[in-house]
This record gives sequence, C-alpha cells and structure tokens, in this order.
Amino acid sequence: MIKLIFLSAVLMTSESDSLRMETIDGKQFIIHQVDAGETLFALSKRYGVPVATLLEHNPTADAGLEVGQLLKVLYIPRTTKTTAQGTIHKVAPKETLFSIAKMYDVTVNDIKLWNNLSDNSLKLGQELLIKKGTTTTTAPVVQTVPPVQSVKTTHTVAAKETMYSIARQYNITVDQLKQWNNLAGNELKVGQVLFVTQPMYNATPNTQPVTNTPVVTQPVKISEGISGTSELKETGLAALIEGTEGNRKYLAQHRTIKPGTILKVRNEATGREVFVRVTGPLTDADPTLIIKISKSALDRLGATSTEKIRVEVTYYK
Repeated sequence: MIKLIFLSAVLMTSESDSLRMETIDGKQFIIHQVDAGETLFALSKRYGVPVATLLEHNPTADAGLEVGQLLKVLYIPRTTKTTAQGTIHKVAPKETLFSIAKMYDVTVNDIKLWNNLSDNSLKLGQELLIKKGTTTTTAPVVQTVPPVQSVKTTHTVAAKETMYSIARQYNITVDQLKQWNNLAGNELKVGQVLFVTQPMYNATPNTQPVTNTPVVTQPVKISEGISGTSELKETGLAALIEGTEGNRKYLAQHRTIKPGTILKVRNEATGREVFVRVTGPLTDADPTLIIKISKSALDRLGATSTEKIRVEVTYYK
C-alpha cells in the first residue's frame, strides 16, 4: 500500500512530464519527457536517483538533453512510517546520506545528529529518524557581484542562430533569454550581444544597479555520492581533448580518477558547470593541467578550444 501511494504521488506531482510506468527486465521505470531547461542534475535531485544511474539506463543522455526526449528513470520504492518523534526512513539500494537529506530538505549533519551516526556509512534496510521543524542552518554566504557584467556571461549572435538554439547551447529557456535582455519578440541580428546568465547589474559601469536580491551561494554536492565516502574538490587548469571536435558527448581525461567516474567541472571564471565521464588517464606532460575535456563540454563551460581555463573538479573517492 505504501509503495502504491508513493508511486501515485510521483506521477501526480510530475504529470506534465512523467508519462507512465514501465517494467523493463524486471525493473520498474518512470518514463520522463524532458522539458525545456531541465538537466541531468535537476532530474537526479527530483527523482532521488544518482546521475550515474540515469546515464546507465540512458547512455545517449551524456551528449545533452533535448526537449521532448524520453528518459527511463529507475523507480526505487521507499518505505516510511510516522512516529511521535518524526518520520522513519528505511534505506533503499544506492541511497546515501546526501540523497536522503535532499529528499526531506534537511542537512546531512541533522540526520547524523538525530541517529547518532559517526560517519556517512549506511546499510540497506537501515532505519533513520527524520525529525521535522528542527533543521539546523548555516548562515548563507553572500557572493560579491562585480559592478560591470562580465563578458564571459554574454553571447554574440552568429549567422543562422535563433533564440531557441542559443537557449539550448547555454541550457536556459527562451523566456529567460528574453527577460534578461528585455526582448519582446524572437528577432535577432548578427553581432547582437545577449546576456546568457541573469545580469545583476547593467552592462555600463556608471548606471545604477538593477534591483535584485543579492546572489546567495550554497555548497553544491553532486548526487552520485557513494556510501561511506567524502566529496573531494580540486582546482587547476583544463584543456581540450584533441580529436573531439565532432563529438557531442561530455568526456574527460584525468591523471588519477578511474574511467567511468562521473565528475562535475565548474568554470571558475563564469560559474558554469557540466557533468563529464572519465574515459581514460591524462598523459599530457604539462604539469599545470589537472583535466582534459571534450569540445562539447568546453562549449558548455563557455570556453574556446584554444584556451586553458581554470576549473574546479568535484568527485567522490
């Protein structure tokens, strides 16, 4: 009965893009239709399924998502019960403290405190107490916003480009592109400069800033965490994997991380991020390089194939 109620809730809250349930090779999948602006990370958080699992059952998705594309999302039933102290969550396969915390909108430290856990290890079937209304919070960090919009957050319109193609390139919606650039229609001119991230200030330095809530940054953790491990970060230079100019997949080479691992790479200059899959070791003799990525991944980060960019790489060890 609990399983049926949870399944109904999943489909009811996503009826616009979760089409149906299907059983494939004995496993249940939610068939999800991709909407404009959706990403693998957003779907991972929404359904509580690691990015690596989404890619396992949708191998073409690592080349990017398309509007209308159908994805198979593994359905993992969760068993919960309510007590006077709060909700009791029973750990399902591949669940981690990070994914469970996101599911209930609490912190990992909350769950560890409520259940006297000394580390992040979990066991299948383990019961965890989730309390309500007692979430501990950390003071938000306010990001300093420069007085002039950086050129790294703009796009210059090329021949034959459209609002839709530019929005897809930067993983945003057409409505966002119009709003950020005060556009009423879909007409574009070659050479026109467009904001492709939300501008916090006008483009000229002597004008008053646009009224906006200051950007608040929260630490982001990739969802494919492994039980009992910690999230690791490293920074350094990234460059192009030669020969990937015609490849749409998001690939990477790294000196120490094993092939098949999913990494999150963030361009420190623009703040843009992309998920990449390690395909092999980095053998470049340049000691300043920590990673090489494919042409499509560089494009997503807003960089050119001829430059080295400073990046932050996030992964689990």
